[in-house]
Amino acid sequence: MNLKLRLNIIITLILLLIILIGAVVTIKNVANNIQAEIASTAILALHTFDAEILGLRLNNPSLIKDRFVFHLRDLKNVRHLKIDFFDNAGKLQDSNHVKIDSQQNQAPAWFVNTMDSVTGKLPSTRQSVFISDRLVGELVITPDVSYEINEEWQATKSILVLLSIFFLVVNIVVYIAVNIALRPIDNILTALTELESGNLNSRLPKFTLPELSNISDKFNIMAATLQSSIDNNHHLSQQLIRLQEDERKNLAQELHDEIGQHLTAIYMDASVIKDAKTIATAQESATAIDTVVRQMMEIVHTMLQRLRPSDLDELGLEVALKELISAWLTRNPNIQLNFHISGSFIDLDDTLLVSIYRLVQECLTNIARHANANNITICIKKDNNQINMMIADNGNGFDHTIKPKGFGLLGMRERVEGLAGKFEITTAINKGVIINIELPSDIKEKQ
Repeated sequence: MNLKLRLNIIITLILLLIILIGAVVTIKNVANNIQAEIASTAILALHTFDAEILGLRLNNPSLIKDRFVFHLRDLKNVRHLKIDFFDNAGKLQDSNHVKIDSQQNQAPAWFVNTMDSVTGKLPSTRQSVFISDRLVGELVITPDVSYEINEEWQATKSILVLLSIFFLVVNIVVYIAVNIALRPIDNILTALTELESGNLNSRLPKFTLPELSNISDKFNIMAATLQSSIDNNHHLSQQLIRLQEDERKNLAQELHDEIGQHLTAIYMDASVIKDAKTIATAQESATAIDTVVRQMMEIVHTMLQRLRPSDLDELGLEVALKELISAWLTRNPNIQLNFHISGSFIDLDDTLLVSIYRLVQECLTNIARHANANNITICIKKDNNQINMMIADNGNGFDHTIKPKGFGLLGMRERVEGLAGKFEITTAINKGVIINIELPSDIKEKQ
């Protein structure tokens, strides 16, 4: 069941409930009116007959023998009462009750039954008629609500017609109003479908209703964020591919230029030793081989450090970072660096250890290339289940509103967010850079 139909059903049920309550109240009021009307008419009739009997006693007692002495047939317009005169033998002598054959304007049976159940059976009133202290008969006045019910039915029928028209009109108006109010939902569904199909440029218009307007704003922000995130991921993927190819190219070049040349030298010296005629010649070639092998070991160590810092596995994070910083300061002697680390990093996941090391390494590389700084502060603290890092320099800074073109900052942010951490940069032109990083120590890298 869709929302439009559900709202219309709810409103229809509410209207029916209101109409039902109104009907109950109306029927109750009609019943009270009928009872009051009939009661007052009965009292008036009794007083009238008392006066008539008194007149007969005083003026013309002989008329009592006439069976139509009260002329009840002339009272046929007294519709709320059935008035019967019975003689001493209980035989009906006169009555105002006239049977109506016409069914026109009569109330339906359900309405009559409803009114009868509400009003109940009204009691008859009996009046004995005495003339000269002699009982000549009895007047029986019985309430007859049929005429009153028929009259009330005519009024109620008009009300029912008006209520039906009102009910129909209200439902139509509500249906149209609900359709107009919920029309933006179709726009929302269309935008979501386009977003699902990959159209990241899909946006919602500004709606009139405040609630739908808030949904529109949040959707547009979400779509823009998603588009920016996907664009960043594409850019990052391209940078990663380019970086991998550059790294492979550099490794291949170093293997060819450095290792290849040294292996050639070793091969040549080994050939000299093989064909040496004197010990002196063999020793000279062996010494050359020793020198070349040492150089090769240094080259391999440097390459391995680039691929995976061995100090991190052998000596731990703190010593590995100090070795990294020491080597970096050797290449940048004019920069003052303050390094502080506290907390135990022994039980950290290997991914976290490598990430912290690479983040510091990347920061130092960026500072050396771009910052033109002379003072750096690096603080790393592990407290409970959180690791806080702060790297600050007093260099050139940059405009943080401009999207960085390089891989460094994007790669650092992606690495941190991949570990469910927070990455924040505070910078301005000529104001230096402050990088704050928060990493959860008990959460492993996202899959």
